[in-house]
Amino acid sequence: GELSELIARTAAHLTTLGRRAGDRVGLCLSDNADHLVTLLALAHIGAVAVPLDWRAPPAETARLIDGLGLATVLIEAHGRDIDGCEAIRLDDAWRRSVEHAGAVARPIGDWGAPFAISATSGSTGRPKFTVMTHAQYYFSIVAMWELIGLSGRHRFLSTLPLYYSGGRNSCIAHLLRGDCVVFHSNLFTPAEYVEAVERQNITTTAIVPSTARQLMAAAGETPLLPGLSAMFCSGAPLHAEEKRQALKRLTPNFHERYGTAETLAISVLRPGDFAERPDSVGLPHSLAEIEIVDDADASLPHGAVGRLRFRAPGMGSPLKGSAAETNFRDGWFYPGEIARLDAAGYIFLEGRASEVIMRSGAKVHPAEVEAVLAEHPDVLDAAVVGLRGADNEEEVVAFVVARGDVQVGELLGHCRSRLAPHKIPRQFRLLDALPRNTAGKVDRSALADRLARGSDVEDIDAARTTRG
Repeated sequence: GELSELIARTAAHLTTLGRRAGDRVGLCLSDNADHLVTLLALAHIGAVAVPLDWRAPPAETARLIDGLGLATVLIEAHGRDIDGCEAIRLDDAWRRSVEHAGAVARPIGDWGAPFAISATSGSTGRPKFTVMTHAQYYFSIVAMWELIGLSGRHRFLSTLPLYYSGGRNSCIAHLLRGDCVVFHSNLFTPAEYVEAVERQNITTTAIVPSTARQLMAAAGETPLLPGLSAMFCSGAPLHAEEKRQALKRLTPNFHERYGTAETLAISVLRPGDFAERPDSVGLPHSLAEIEIVDDADASLPHGAVGRLRFRAPGMGSPLKGSAAETNFRDGWFYPGEIARLDAAGYIFLEGRASEVIMRSGAKVHPAEVEAVLAEHPDVLDAAVVGLRGADNEEEVVAFVVARGDVQVGELLGHCRSRLAPHKIPRQFRLLDALPRNTAGKVDRSALADRLARGSDVEDIDAARTTRG
């Protein structure tokens, strides 16, 4: 009740500042309650919220503001100035004005009006913008309720960035179900995370794979968080062995969730599925229609590998003129995944179409090579990209984060015993950590830039090693 009143008063104050239905308003705010309150207040008056990454460089923010035609951006009390548009600070004067504002009694607008414009993380290229109406967002939230089994009795720990769709949507799904949302900084040690869960009596959490790996590295032989009702990992798939270890080392209620900014959650792999299908991302929700198709969009049978496509009432639409338009065709959304379905309808991701490496006329899916490397006991993390040579052929390059000293010959032998010859990396590059964006995804474009620059990481050519 207090939250509803606060949203209505915030909406009223926004109208006194000249914000109206249809206005696009940027949210360059940190990960706290103000972010969600202002987002819902904008929805209340029919304005369109545009979450922005407050950690992004000013030049990147300026490009988004210009490209989306934003006239106003809400910023923190001590946030940096925003060039090119009006910046409204959420300072003490803002809070006093909200406190003394009246209330917008009823939401303005309709189900078909835009609710928010969201962007992909941009890990594989320039951001792609998607618009969701109120109706589309409602149905996507209903699908999340089904997938994550919300009861209205949970306490959810929010640590993911709110500009990132996975973090924002998790919070709203819990709020609309009547759960409690507890905000916590997304910078923490494993010990601080465990302490926050225990102190706040948390029952559900959402994390990204990098956090899962850090927590598992700090765990012993018994689960680190045995009392959780559910932990959901999203943002990128974990490898099969990592999922098994998460059940043992983190919580027996560990889940993997798959989705996109354009669709929200699509599927969940539940703990009971890990024994038989650990390499799957689970079953889709009941509102989803999933198909695997070939390059001509012809449907493929169960077990065949092809392009995944999706449609549901909770699916967004591409912003006109945005790069996202290439992902929508004939009422379907194509997330760019190479995948297959089994007879029961479980989704198995084989990699992204844009990341497929063509080597000697054969396709190499980086995810397959990464999964093999992850099985090595001395490998903490790995990412695989393609390097195009002067002969226009691509070579497989593996970036590896080791637990300690690792012998390249061991990695090479490990891959040789598990992969076909054309899939074996020709180079291994050792890093202290993989570059990641603020959503926790591996920044493959940064790895490709390292290759293009000949960056001074340790570089071992597997071909030279085997010949020598």
